[in-house]
Amino acid sequence: MKRKVLSLVLFLIVFVSAYLVICFAIPGMRIKLEAEPVVYFLESIRHMALIKTAVSLAAALIIGAIPLLFCKKKETER
Repeated sequence: MKRKVLSLVLFLIVFVSAYLVICFAIPGMRIKLEAEPVVYFLESIRHMALIKTAVSLAAALIIGAIPLLFCKKKETER
């Protein structure tokens, strides 16, 4: 049970972090918009959402699966 919760928490953290990094740190994905900060943030999240979601999902699935893989190895050693 603990490894599933840990995996879920890691998945959520990595997904959100990767999405925000793609939105604001990669120059090709940033938008050029002069607006208030809230409007800029919301539009950055909406811009190219499918691509950003796919990349973030792939990264989150890889990182989220790590606790499940390591916990299974420990159980089989016992």
